[in-house]
Amino acid sequence: MPPWVEPSTWNVARDTTANGCFETMRAYEGRIFRLEAHLGRLAASCQDLGLPMPDRRTLARQLTQALVAADIKEAMVRVALMPRGRSLPPIAAPSIVVQPVPVPVASAYRRGIRLAIVPTRKFPIGAIDAQAKYSARVGSVLAVLDAQLRGADEALWVDAMGYVTESTASNLGIVREGAVMTPPCHLGLLAGITRDVLFELAGTLRIPIRETPLTRHEVYNAAEVFLLSTLKEVLPVADVDGRRIGKGSPGPVTQRLLRAFRALVKRELYGNR
Repeated sequence: MPPWVEPSTWNVARDTTANGCFETMRAYEGRIFRLEAHLGRLAASCQDLGLPMPDRRTLARQLTQALVAADIKEAMVRVALMPRGRSLPPIAAPSIVVQPVPVPVASAYRRGIRLAIVPTRKFPIGAIDAQAKYSARVGSVLAVLDAQLRGADEALWVDAMGYVTESTASNLGIVREGAVMTPPCHLGLLAGITRDVLFELAGTLRIPIRETPLTRHEVYNAAEVFLLSTLKEVLPVADVDGRRIGKGSPGPVTQRLLRAFRALVKRELYGNR
């Protein structure tokens, strides 16, 4: 586990995600953020893998019941769908895990984390499309190990052409001349739920944003760099491959996006409460 993540060991079910697809969600004060969006992405992964998707309403109810049974307000909720039996199409058996959300420590948001661009490669998009969240994650494990051996907290992948794509479990954004730039999905990266929210927030905050391929040079010379994910929200990056990013501390655009994201979560889940 990366050193910038709070340790947690409690769970209510065994996570058996050997050979299927999965989705990871985050609950705030007992409510799952963007549940429908996550279930939609899970359905797309099932379609890609040839698995029947369980009824969404039933699965949503099961996820909520598991969250209530776990009695954890700030939780990571993960559902995995695995082939069961020899029927064609195979029946997808859901496995639900609830545990305390492994959020980055508070100092990571104050100081930023360190990234390393690693030689380990993700599977090419011509072989497996990154839009489907398959359970096989050995590439991610090796990439994170490589980054940690270099003294970094998290790994960044590049594609066969040398463009930076994403982190092992997060999307990437940079800020240059006040505008946000993020790699396009056709390079072989997953379109994260939080990445989608980024475009919404940028529009609300009137921050220019666009998809564009990014090279190492552009990342090294960015004014700000940040990661986006369900568990990390908007996490600032202070260092990439030993190069200090900007002033070496969270930049103003990243901080605005993080505050806006957390405010959005409160509005959607709790209204004016």
